Amino acid sequence: MGISFNADEVFEMGMDIEQNGEAYYRKAAELTEDPEIKKIFEDLKTAENEHYETFKKLRENLPAKDTTPLVSDPDDQEYLYLDALVKSRLFNSVREAEDVVAKTSGPIEALQGALTFEKDTILFFTEMKGRTREDLGKTEIDRLIAEEREHIIWISGMIKKIREREA
Repeated sequence: MGISFNADEVFEMGMDIEQNGEAYYRKAAELTEDPEIKKIFEDLKTAENEHYETFKKLRENLPAKDTTPLVSDPDDQEYLYLDALVKSRLFNSVREAEDVVAKTSGPIEALQGALTFEKDTILFFTEMKGRTREDLGKTEIDRLIAEEREHIIWISGMIKKIREREA
């Protein structure tokens, strides 16, 4: 059984990831009392919404012919790799994202979950970028990867700040 991807499917996967991240950050902001931590979650939620809109626009601007496969995988090697990548993510749906953050024991654990999500997102986007033609949004995916890296910096900085306050 082979698998193939096209640009539309790649961008749809990106939209799903961003939607799940938005749900995680929205719920984390709701559960957080500290105004500084709440703000970082709200800023991350806003960024995820913007990324979702970027992928949506990329999908809308695709010419009809770009629903043809980008990657052919007759030996299932690519499928196994991408399947493992997707299944190893922190969460795979909006409900699961909300449940994960609701079960955290506090702000540091919620931020560590966010850090894992952002790292997973970068890995996934990097893989998807390699399957996207330059004229179909590769530059936009590069920009999103750079923004996800900024999120890691924000989150890491906040974790450090909380630990210093608690020391």
